[in-house]
Amino acid sequence: MLDDEMLVFHYADRAKAFIIEVFRLFEYYEGLEDSEELEKLMLEIFKGCERELTLGKTVCSNINWAQDYFEDASKLARELIRDFNRKDHEGVKEDLRNILNKMTTCAATAETRNMNKN
Repeated sequence: MLDDEMLVFHYADRAKAFIIEVFRLFEYYEGLEDSEELEKLMLEIFKGCERELTLGKTVCSNINWAQDYFEDASKLARELIRDFNRKDHEGVKEDLRNILNKMTTCAATAETRNMNKN
């Protein structure tokens, strides 16, 4: 069974990887011609991002030190969707950067806490 730090590291690292790919997709999306179907697809990708962070938040909910990281990232994911719906592309990029920073810090904290136990 995974200890708390490894569990948090796994979900934070998983979220980081997802966010990096979403960021790449969004940059590609910006270069394409607008279409309603393309916009719907990007929105679904952002909703997937929110679900991924909510999963991490749920799985790590009993790990006190990690709760705030996942809660903050989940709020940022909701802001991401709001900014996308407002067509605020700079806001979307800022939200993605903030989520990535939050999950990077969470993963690094988990790794440090795990190393300090040994």
